Amino acid sequence: MADIKQQKRIAGSTAYTIGAGLLMNGVLQIFIYPYLNRHMGSEMLGSLLFVMGIAAIVCPSIGQALNTSRLVVRRTVDVTNGDYDRMLLLFGSIGGVIALVIAGSAIGNPLQAAAAFVLILLMVFRFYGDVEYRLNLNYQRYFIYYAVLTGGYLAGFGLYLLTGMWYLIFLTGETLALLYLALTGTVFKDFFAPSRWFSTAFRRGIFLMFSYVITNVTLNIDRLVLKFLISDLAVTQYYAVSLLGKTLVLLVAPINTIIISFLTKRKENLTRIQYLKFVGAGYGVSLVFFIGAEIFTPIFLRLFYGNLYESVRPVIGIVNASQVLGVLSAYLFIVVLTFTEEKWQMILQIIHLAVITVLVLSVTGKYGLAGFSTAVLIANAVRAAVVTLFGLFMVGRKKNGS
Repeated sequence: MADIKQQKRIAGSTAYTIGAGLLMNGVLQIFIYPYLNRHMGSEMLGSLLFVMGIAAIVCPSIGQALNTSRLVVRRTVDVTNGDYDRMLLLFGSIGGVIALVIAGSAIGNPLQAAAAFVLILLMVFRFYGDVEYRLNLNYQRYFIYYAVLTGGYLAGFGLYLLTGMWYLIFLTGETLALLYLALTGTVFKDFFAPSRWFSTAFRRGIFLMFSYVITNVTLNIDRLVLKFLISDLAVTQYYAVSLLGKTLVLLVAPINTIIISFLTKRKENLTRIQYLKFVGAGYGVSLVFFIGAEIFTPIFLRLFYGNLYESVRPVIGIVNASQVLGVLSAYLFIVVLTFTEEKWQMILQIIHLAVITVLVLSVTGKYGLAGFSTAVLIANAVRAAVVTLFGLFMVGRKKNGS
């Protein structure tokens, strides 16, 4: 009976988290971005995607990393809100400045720069904020949190239509989500009151932040490399063709959330058989996702990015395969993280970043979008294989505490 209740709880939690991701990203990818493509044009959208790509590197690398770190660290020490809230403010501010420097001329005037800095800070806190519902396994409120965020994006889109300022789309959504969190949660209470375990939280959080930076750079490397080596148009082209593949994150990221939330509740590590079941499930589901992406990507492109379809058609299969392998690796990393130290994830991610950087810089300038796509596919295939074998080697070994 207890097992049945646990299975129902996990199924319900998964449904809420997947629903939250589909709702938020569905509105962005099916409504907001395609409209902006028609209204701004593909070149201008490429510039916007470049700025949001930097945000997609900086914000989850801080907020989501500290979110996950808190879940993992709580297994061994009694950390508090203040341990993490102070780190959010510190690293969020640093990340905002770094984002402005990297974005450079794409930001525009000082008002837009200020808006971008505030947006980065808000997104950092929002990525961390859902730990409120992960700590308590309250995934119904987790869903509402992202529903409020989505509603805010739609309200902000209305403001964009009135003002022409696209930053308002995201500023409105992030602000409303954090207001909901302030009303329903406690993770920002006692903001500046650390525990005696602050140094442990800081050290382990730093490790995970570096790892997340590397992960998110590799996930968004298209927006950086294509902008500087080809054009803003190439950024939009790759974004459009990779969209359904990246949408897998909407399904896999919530599953990762459930996995780490429940696995970190238990004190014992996975057995080798249990790990192999997770791996087998990951590879099997990835195959299904690839087949689905191959069927629906051409349909999606014709419907929402018809002006780009012919230019990206030759790389659809390559991009879908690379996206699926990238998401598979992220899933495997989460499983492995529950029974290894955070430093190993960082080391493996550094190796992957080095491989993908060398490959894309070697071929993109000469072979364009096709060369870039093939380089990413090779790098992601290598990473998936390495993480699988590493987990098999490490499973069953004792994870060091703090």
